[in-house]
Amino acid sequence: MTKYETTFILEPGFDEGKVNEEIERVSQWIRDLGGEVLEVQRWGKKRLAYEIGKKRDGIYTLMLYQSAGPTVKELERRLRLNESVMRVLTVVHIPPELTTPKADPEAVAAAEEAADD
Repeated sequence: MTKYETTFILEPGFDEGKVNEEIERVSQWIRDLGGEVLEVQRWGKKRLAYEIGKKRDGIYTLMLYQSAGPTVKELERRLRLNESVMRVLTVVHIPPELTTPKADPEAVAAAEEAADD
């Protein structure tokens, strides 16, 4: 199974109870489709980069989960049909330790030596 990150933006007018209800609904969909929810990050209300349906704000949520590929397609389909969801984006999760380049000790030493000269 592969790890995925799905970020979705909910309508800005929702109260905390409605947001929790939507997040639980999405979590249940993932479990029903054979996946496992690993982490939920509630980013809260943020300003959008551009207006979506005459709205300037949205409630952001990121879900990290592990599942098979077809689960992602079905989850995105369900989210796009949900009128409470303004936008959705799913990407394959890459651990942070794989994305940060590791400095070569020899190159660092050479750069320090060149800076001293």
